Amino acid sequence: MQRAGTVARVLREPGLPAALCFHLLFGLLLAIRTLSSFTPPAETSIEVELIAPEALTPTPPAPVQAPAPPPAAEIASPLQPPPATAQPEKPATPPVPPPAEPPAMITARTLHSDSVLANPRSRGAREALKTLEASERIEQLCNLEAMSQIHAWKAEFEPDRVVAFAMASTKLTKTALEAEGAAFRSRKQWYGLRFRCEMAANGKVAGFQFRVGEAIPRSEWAAHDLPPEH
Repeated sequence: MQRAGTVARVLREPGLPAALCFHLLFGLLLAIRTLSSFTPPAETSIEVELIAPEALTPTPPAPVQAPAPPPAAEIASPLQPPPATAQPEKPATPPVPPPAEPPAMITARTLHSDSVLANPRSRGAREALKTLEASERIEQLCNLEAMSQIHAWKAEFEPDRVVAFAMASTKLTKTALEAEGAAFRSRKQWYGLRFRCEMAANGKVAGFQFRVGEAIPRSEWAAHDLPPEH
């Protein structure tokens, strides 16, 4: 074979063994040099903390607290009777209002009795007044003025008679006649009336104030001498 021949040829050459030895020695020196130049790696230090044996004892877990029992149910109180229903308070009686003040009296701006008597148709009335006493004449003049003023105030009234003392007595002074409870008749119906008639020194009406009242019930006419006619 070729390899066997190569070995035989090496053994036959005298210088080949010496060269081989030289190469082996050189390789050995090179390996030694390499080993000597090899620096072992630096050791890395590790810090070690010593722990006491009792520290290694595991800490027992905190005891688990049992949930608090629910509060005992309150003892129900015995049934109480329902409260009595409060009776509604009776409404307080409203105070009686004070009596309303009567309306103000109407003051006449124009007087009519003198002009009525001056009418030719009033000749009989003028003659009759001359025959009366002073107090009665004043009363008849004031009654005449009252009828004229009432009709001038409201035309639906047609007074044909006035009784100054029908419901109360009159008050007569030298200068005025006051009739608190007078009455007048209009269209066969009697009405309440109040007036104040002021007289002048010459015997004529100088001022007049009046207020018309409610209709007087027919059942009261006879008690106050109020004739239904004439």
